[in-house]
Amino acid sequence: MTDDTEPYGPFAAPFVADIGSGYVFSETGLVATDNGKIVNESLFPPDRGRRFVVAKLIWQLFFESTHLTTALARKNISNLDTQSTSIEVAAPLIPRYSDNYYHWMIETVPQIRYLRAFEAETGTDVTYLVPGDAPSWLDETLELLNIPDEKVERTSNSVYRINRLVLPSFPLQTRQDYEWIVERVLENANLDRTRIDSGSNVYISRSEAIERRVVNEAEVMETLSKYGFERYHLEDLSVTENVTLFHEADIVVGAHGAGLTDLIYCTDATVIELFGSMVKDPYEQLAETVGVGYERLECQPKSTDLYVDTENLERTVQRHLNV
Repeated sequence: MTDDTEPYGPFAAPFVADIGSGYVFSETGLVATDNGKIVNESLFPPDRGRRFVVAKLIWQLFFESTHLTTALARKNISNLDTQSTSIEVAAPLIPRYSDNYYHWMIETVPQIRYLRAFEAETGTDVTYLVPGDAPSWLDETLELLNIPDEKVERTSNSVYRINRLVLPSFPLQTRQDYEWIVERVLENANLDRTRIDSGSNVYISRSEAIERRVVNEAEVMETLSKYGFERYHLEDLSVTENVTLFHEADIVVGAHGAGLTDLIYCTDATVIELFGSMVKDPYEQLAETVGVGYERLECQPKSTDLYVDTENLERTVQRHLNV
């Protein structure tokens, strides 16, 4: 698909499946058919579905609802029905970690693109089922994507019976998905860099987080300020303000974390990602997909935090400034 009106179907990627009646478990986002069979791809790509779904079931069993999980495991449908809230036509948009911006933007929001294509093709009006206790950025994203509030059902019950359950495929993380998001957000966001004193070089601070903090951040900022960097705490800004930061940036420096998700809004920029004890590659892959420059900078681990070699950081920044 390249726009909202191209075909969807079971043999296309991405696609939307109309699976008839079924159940959605709002705490985990797991989906089950009307006979209690779990749909692995409701939360994970097919090649990883079974193992991760088992982990989610265990989590739900111990931390959410033992009664519901037991009913699902035993395929006790009548028990599920007595506890469920009914919706006529709906699609779940519940990220596997409802308080994580990356999983919302990268693994869930692209499904809205698929659903809009499905709705345009079939004339079906689908209700979007989203977490009821999600952070404010979820509602801000929906507003920026022009999703009217009357299409959205915020969960208030543990299980929902959907009479016609529409399930978008798990996103493949393509440039087309991100271009669709960026185009619509930029159409509706009022990008005013003066409101947040947005500069062209951005340092993302995790000083208010519980892990992956830069323990020598004062020293890091002393180094970066020589090159026009400003420090930002993304959790203190609105989605539109964060979009502005990344869209206007030339260089973004930050420790590994969900705040780097908004690199999809960069135009001609480089992201320098700081790592401590554990190196992961989702933002490197994301940068490659959208065509953004990327460099990894491994730092000295300090328990769950990290210490940055500022001389190495300065050489890295200078190299990209001279490109």
